[in-house]
Amino acid sequence: MFLKSVILLQILLALCHGGLAEKMMRPKFKDIKIWSDEKMVSHKVAYDNSDPHLNFSMEVHQELHDVDVHLEVRISNKLDPYYTTTLNTTINVCRILGFANKSPVGRFVHGFIREYGNIVDSCPIAKGSYYINKFWWPEDPTTAILPELEFDIQFEALHLDANKKRTVIMNDHISGEFNVQDVSNLKPGIFAMLPKTS
Repeated sequence: MFLKSVILLQILLALCHGGLAEKMMRPKFKDIKIWSDEKMVSHKVAYDNSDPHLNFSMEVHQELHDVDVHLEVRISNKLDPYYTTTLNTTINVCRILGFANKSPVGRFVHGFIREYGNIVDSCPIAKGSYYINKFWWPEDPTTAILPELEFDIQFEALHLDANKKRTVIMNDHISGEFNVQDVSNLKPGIFAMLPKTS
């Protein structure tokens, strides 16, 4: 009788554990190369494929008057690279911070990210430490129906001095892929970001 109870318990645990797993598309970072102008700023980027979460830390050594961020992104279907999406854009950090302070959507997103650490709030960017720890964007299981993808991200931060002269202070390259996998630690979906009402 005892042996039957133990076997039944093991079966139930296995069923429960299997029931918790859901198919999800998640990124797997293959290569992270970072560079920074150590006289002005230093930074680190780390990603944990098993949790998953992203850690970012930055030490600003000199006050940064203004900063542009240049981003080049390529996303390709793994089975048919003919289907590729690219993004090539430059955005100004100080303008985005202004948007975060004036727009309800901006305040919402900025407030959500701020929960994970000490982030830049205003320009000029003061000397000091800034970081985001254990950050992960909300997930939704419906992404598992999408085709698996490869991605390549080129990120540059450029300091603009008072005369608008640009100096590259960060230059990062990140590559990887989005794979469908069974996960038991699903992060809440996009609607979980919305404010709770009582």
